[in-house]
Amino acid sequence: MRKRGMLMPVAVIIYVLSTICVAQGPGNPGAAAPAAGIDSALMAKANAGNPEAEFKVGTKYELGAQVQKDPVKAAEWYGKAAEKGYPQAQHSLGVLYEFGNGVPLDYGTAVQWYRKAADKGFSPAQFSLGLCYVHGKGVPQDFDKALYWYQKAAEQKNSDALLNLAYLYHNGQGVPKDETRSFDYVRQAAEAGSADAQFQLGMDYHDGEEGLQPDTDLARKWLRRSAEQGHVAAQFNYAMLLKANPSEVYFWLGIATPHLIGNTKQTSQDLRQKAASRLLPAERTAIDHRISSWHPVQEQP
Repeated sequence: MRKRGMLMPVAVIIYVLSTICVAQGPGNPGAAAPAAGIDSALMAKANAGNPEAEFKVGTKYELGAQVQKDPVKAAEWYGKAAEKGYPQAQHSLGVLYEFGNGVPLDYGTAVQWYRKAADKGFSPAQFSLGLCYVHGKGVPQDFDKALYWYQKAAEQKNSDALLNLAYLYHNGQGVPKDETRSFDYVRQAAEAGSADAQFQLGMDYHDGEEGLQPDTDLARKWLRRSAEQGHVAAQFNYAMLLKANPSEVYFWLGIATPHLIGNTKQTSQDLRQKAASRLLPAERTAIDHRISSWHPVQEQP
């Protein structure tokens, strides 16, 4: 999308997710011994060949949840479920192949797995396959096919697909350039939970872009939703709209500042110190505790 206006100079991030392609599963090793930390009932189901359980065990190994992170074992468990036709596992296996994480990097094989899951209607795989066609990774570049798969995913309110559709219409890639339609997809992506789209929409309402009347309340609404999902530029700009509320300025700049750079980081530090000077020591301590326990949320459409 085109660069939006900002309250302070923080780089706008255009969300073009790089999730691309995956290969034939890495075989089906025999039943594994229960892994320390993984629920024994789940392991029993996985060892019995239940694809949902196999996928869940693979996820635990990929993320290091209740067990030491091990992408090789993650790929093995995803492969078992993927061979049984479990679309979530097919897509996750594709992500591993895209990045060469636990398996050889192989875009062509990745596309095969994405396509299997996409054909079953799994929207993240439809989006990933569309992205493959946009960038020509594992397949010849083809914007018509990219548009087809993005639209399939967008029909299911996949926020990544909606925002990338906006990108295609903004740039006129495979479709006539259409800013109105592009902005409509940005709005849909924001409503479906995209933090990047929410940030752009919030800035549009603040600056009166895209034919909108400036609306500070709506700007705050969308920037906050993006900020709560961990979008650093949204956190910073949201704080700029809260100058009458020093506790919230102190909080949000406390979240954002460690991730900022250059002049923007210095500006954020200075503004946070000014906000701190308007708070009692007990108030600052309470907010610091709130910051230390804060974690981003992920919206569901």
